[in-house]
Amino acid sequence: MVGWMPYMAVHGQDDAAIKAAKAAAASAGLKKYQKFSTVDSIRWIWGGDASLSFASTALTNWAGGGEDQIAVAPAVNLFANYKKGKWTWENYGIFNYSIQKNGERKAVKNGDNIQIVTKLGHQLSPKWFYTGSLLARTQFSPGYTYSAKDTVKVSDFLAPISLYLSIGMDYRPNKNISAAISPLMGKATFARADDIVVLSNAGLVTTEKDASGADVKVPRHSRYEFGGGLEVNLNGTVFKNKLSYSSQIVLFSNYAQHPENVDITWWVTAKYKIYKNISADIRFDLLFDDDKKPTDENGQLRGAKVQMKSYAGVSVFYQF
Repeated sequence: MVGWMPYMAVHGQDDAAIKAAKAAAASAGLKKYQKFSTVDSIRWIWGGDASLSFASTALTNWAGGGEDQIAVAPAVNLFANYKKGKWTWENYGIFNYSIQKNGERKAVKNGDNIQIVTKLGHQLSPKWFYTGSLLARTQFSPGYTYSAKDTVKVSDFLAPISLYLSIGMDYRPNKNISAAISPLMGKATFARADDIVVLSNAGLVTTEKDASGADVKVPRHSRYEFGGGLEVNLNGTVFKNKLSYSSQIVLFSNYAQHPENVDITWWVTAKYKIYKNISADIRFDLLFDDDKKPTDENGQLRGAKVQMKSYAGVSVFYQF
């Protein structure tokens, strides 16, 4: 999942430039899957990959106990980048989903992510760019928590959707590392929902005092924040392009409210090519948002918690 990271823009359409761009693409693991425009006025490079990961356990008269299990996780990563002179325009999207079925119980979702980024840059020096970017993050379908007693809906499509608009400087010491420093960053959170639990998990419910001094939960459908942030991207390949890796961490501090409580979004992926289009994959996600205070089993708002999720599996993939 390295090739779609935004550092392989075409620097011209003559033969030498195309050869250089292909060499850069090959070093990033994309090789022949890159496409290059032959129109001088349009310097585009685009591509991506699609994969299907799966895991299965089947038991027949197994004395040790247990139950059958099957898990499927499709994913698509896309990018389209443009460069002309000192201007760059980078776009990429991450789409993944996973479901799991245990025994006779119905299939449940255990992973869901839509992330779209567009970034406009102007080169100041060989390693520094002025940048402005917009990041949007949401999910495809409703999400639930499951317990022995009941099932509770906690999220949905566009519930929430988070938008980050940032202006700053992007430092790129090489093709594998980018660090965007944004002293001006706006964060907006919206939720297309009325369910108090969904709004609580989106960080859109606050506790206020009524006239009698009692605590009252106040739901909202949007929240706007202004602050600063940092986005670091790392990607590359090792072991003769057998192992590709990528990671992104986004930090955000609200200037107006508890700036010391930094929101964190961090993910790491690694793909080891076993044979042609078959790979072993791992992914780790960590999230922390001080405003997201989910409700407990009694309906009371609890404190923000660090959220973590990990995944390991085997996938069939295709690059284009």
